[in-house]
Amino acid sequence: AASQAHIPTDKATSKAAADSTNNSNTDALARSNLLRLETTELIKEATLHLHPNGNDSSIHYEAKWAPTVRGYVSNLSNVLSALEECTLSPEVCLISSSAIGGGGVKEKGMEQLNGGGGVESTKYRVPLQSDKFLKSLSGGSAAAGTPWTFPFSGRVKVLPIGSYAHIGNAGLTNRHANGNVVPTLDLAVLVKGGDGDDDAFVGGKDYLNHRFTDKQNILAVHIAKQLSHKKHRSKIGSVHLTRVFGDSRKVALLLTPPTIENDDKKMGTNKKKRKKGDNDDNNGGKKMKNKLRFHVRLIFGVEQEQQQNEDNSNRHQNDDDDDDSSMDTEGSYNGSNNDMQVFQSWIPISRLFPNRSNNRGAGKPSSAESTDVNHRPTPHYNNALSESLHLQSTTNLISDTISNTFFGSNAVATPTTAFHETLLLIKIWALQRGLLRGHDSFTTSTIALILVYLYRTKTIGKRMGSVQAFTTFMKFWSEADWLGEDAATTSATASSGSAPLSSAAQLLARKMKRKAAFVIPADGKNES
Repeated sequence: AASQAHIPTDKATSKAAADSTNNSNTDALARSNLLRLETTELIKEATLHLHPNGNDSSIHYEAKWAPTVRGYVSNLSNVLSALEECTLSPEVCLISSSAIGGGGVKEKGMEQLNGGGGVESTKYRVPLQSDKFLKSLSGGSAAAGTPWTFPFSGRVKVLPIGSYAHIGNAGLTNRHANGNVVPTLDLAVLVKGGDGDDDAFVGGKDYLNHRFTDKQNILAVHIAKQLSHKKHRSKIGSVHLTRVFGDSRKVALLLTPPTIENDDKKMGTNKKKRKKGDNDDNNGGKKMKNKLRFHVRLIFGVEQEQQQNEDNSNRHQNDDDDDDSSMDTEGSYNGSNNDMQVFQSWIPISRLFPNRSNNRGAGKPSSAESTDVNHRPTPHYNNALSESLHLQSTTNLISDTISNTFFGSNAVATPTTAFHETLLLIKIWALQRGLLRGHDSFTTSTIALILVYLYRTKTIGKRMGSVQAFTTFMKFWSEADWLGEDAATTSATASSGSAPLSSAAQLLARKMKRKAAFVIPADGKNES
């Protein structure tokens, strides 16, 4: 019995010794050049450069198949620019009755995306949840059966966003550093927003009750059908419906380019047939050019009109008008002289605050019901609206920070900087732990925005190396009380005196506590 009593102590001692050995080995690795050499080699192997324009003849460090990407994007832009004016309705998303019963053939890539939609969501390819859609259903309201239609001018604007559009392709990695998945290049399909414009696709109070999201999803299905036509198949390839930003309400299009034809097909049928044991991927020791290199994802949003700010002092004078649907503005600084680029938005900025309610349900509250219960804040819904509005400005913010921090106004952009290397290391770290591109997780753009905050607040200096910046990022990430848990637990315990609160009370106090928020300052200014 005495010997058995010492067994846990021996196990604890051995575990502590192992931890001490690991810590000492980690410290020795951090102080040696081996970590720096391994990090440099990892960055070199994972970096991928694809320039959207490709006008600079001095670009020699981008991938060899970059011209193929630019050619594909050009063909895609030509097809989208030729869209015709039409009237859209939820019927665009209907699945044929034969496909529902199992007797028909489903369109490839157009399978249903379940998102917890309305009453008739099982008949539609995408989730539709707006009040106008529910009213158009049979038995939905007094005006049941009235079709919900809205015009589409056929005019869209296609812009590269995300890592594909950042200076030096910050955050873009090849297949080996991307979970063994080919890289996905993001393109924004932007529509007009606002009132008084004939080309406006959304406007008024479309930001309420999923109206904007439903219009966006219906447009996505319409464009997917246009791109899936047989006449575009040889240039566009296959089209699939997918979700974006881990949000089941939003629909994007994932395009798989057609594989490049082999040289043997172009040279005719005089070539000898291959033997059964020959490798199909090799041709005289050289690989065939039919390998999939990339995907293209079409993300739908609203175009932001840029203008130079003349008077920024009265920019928020109408924020108290909750339901004002006039154009509102916001901006980001560009250049060392703090000139502000203003981005106009059809949704008032005050409506995007986390404490505002934009998803109020289909019915109006009665006099006996509490307004607070029916109009609770909708922070997640507001964030989804904000993402669709700021596709363009977010990309510009990240690129401006890289340019102003490392290059200045007259310097020529080099392939990589410490910002690029740090973002790449964080992306690989998050991908290995399942914290990237999943539900309730990060995206490359959100990680880049945190880096932008750290650089603009001087938490990370521009002379820091990638390992130092990575360490600073992890320290900030781990020590910040994002959910207010530490403050909530402390306040709950202090308010109760000597008697500790129950777990339910602590959970309620934690949820009611204000969450941490960090505001990205203007370039060269402190957060205050």
